[in-house]
Amino acid sequence: MYVDILGIVAISMSLIGFVTVWIKIGHNSGRQEEVIKMLKQKTEKNEMDITELKSKTHGIELRIAEFMGEIRVKLDNIKETVNELKPKRGSRAAEKQD
Repeated sequence: MYVDILGIVAISMSLIGFVTVWIKIGHNSGRQEEVIKMLKQKTEKNEMDITELKSKTHGIELRIAEFMGEIRVKLDNIKETVNELKPKRGSRAAEKQD
């Protein structure tokens, strides 16, 4: 009789342990699915942010190129003006020496 009670308790403990393990596995599986889902959402958001930043960077590059073109034109105008003034300055210096 005492052996029967120990056997029943042992089987009950094994069954309870088995059920507990399956519950724990199911719970962990559910948590992993939630974590994976959250990580996918974050990844998608980051990809959208990267795409947006790339488009903004492209816009900035275009504005810089336009600005550099304007500066180049202004520098060319300054060079032309300086080149036009050089002969006049030289001729005035020659006139003063004569």
